Amino acid sequence: MRRVASSKPDALTQATRLLASTDKTAAQLIAALARRGHSQVEIDGALERARALGYLDDRRVAAKKAKDDLRAGWVGEALLARLTATGLDEAVARSAVKDAIAESGWSALDAARRLVTARKLTGAKAARFLASRGFEEDVVERVIGSGGGEI
Repeated sequence: MRRVASSKPDALTQATRLLASTDKTAAQLIAALARRGHSQVEIDGALERARALGYLDDRRVAAKKAKDDLRAGWVGEALLARLTATGLDEAVARSAVKDAIAESGWSALDAARRLVTARKLTGAKAARFLASRGFEEDVVERVIGSGGGEI
């Protein structure tokens, strides 16, 4: 009886293809490879090799995502939640946020003002939007002002 060769690429080949389009966290890559039917042993080997080759780096992913999300107006716990939702370790995510803030000279007050101006929001709508993005109440109050409605 002849064995038919599997047409499914090995785990490292698939990992490389997945990482070629965009950086992913180790957790995202593990999930993608598992969905493609690879065993845990195959996945572990592929991740180890991808890390050794520099293709897989959660700290790099965290740094990029923290900068991008901070620029998009996400802050505080909301930003941290976005990062950890991708499978990043909380300590790695917190460090990336801290570094992104330090590198950019970011200010919560300035960022909040830019967001409400760009979106042409005022009053309660602006307050709800800023709160949903993770801005602290004191920043929201300073941007909206005392006449801006309930938070």
